[in-house]
Amino acid sequence: MELKERIIENASALFFRNGIKSMTMSDIATELGISKRTLYEHFRDKENLLEECLTFYHNKTDKEIERLTHDSDNVIDTMIRLYARNFFQMLDASQLLMYDLKKYYSHLFRRIEDKHNERVCIFIPLFKKGVEQGLIRNDINFEIMLWLLKIQFDAVLNENIDKVPTEKYSANQFLQAIIQNFMRGIATPLGNERIDQLMENYRDYEIKI
Repeated sequence: MELKERIIENASALFFRNGIKSMTMSDIATELGISKRTLYEHFRDKENLLEECLTFYHNKTDKEIERLTHDSDNVIDTMIRLYARNFFQMLDASQLLMYDLKKYYSHLFRRIEDKHNERVCIFIPLFKKGVEQGLIRNDINFEIMLWLLKIQFDAVLNENIDKVPTEKYSANQFLQAIIQNFMRGIATPLGNERIDQLMENYRDYEIKI
C-alpha cells in the first residue's frame, strides 16, 4: 500500500472515532508515525485530507456493494448482510464527526447527503436478480421501496434521535425490525422462507456481519 493510501485509510479511522475539529494535522501525523512535513507533501491542509477520506470511504462502499451484487448466489442473504453492514458503519460514525461536518464543513456534508441519495437506487440490480431467483416480487416499485427504507434508517440514525425510544430498545433491535419488515414486504413466499432461516440465526446476537 502506498503511503498516501495508508494515510487516507488511517486518517479516516481517526476522523470517524474522534471527530474532525479536535484532530490537528500534527495529531494525525503523530498517530501515523510520520512527520507533519510528509503529511503536507500529500495533502495541502486538513480539509483536503478529509475530502480524500470521504471519497475513499464512498468508493470502498460502492465497490463492496458492486462485488457482492455480482457474486451473490442468494439475493436475500446478500441484501440482509449489505443493509446490516451499511447501518452499522453509519452507526459507528461518531456523533461528533457528523456535528463537525455540519458545522465546519457544510459543503462536504451536503456532498455526503447527495452521495447517499444517489446510492439509494444502487440496489435495484440486486432486486432484479432476486426476481430472477424467485425470491423477490416483481410487482413493486423498487425505487419507492428503497426511499422508504432510507427514511426509516435516517429516523434511527438522525441527530433528532429523541423521537426514537432508544432507552427502551437498542439500535440493533430497530435494525432487525426495519430489515425484516422491508424484506418481507418485497419477498416471495420462497424468499420469506429464507428470511425466517436467517433471522433465526441472528436472533441471539447483533447483526454485525
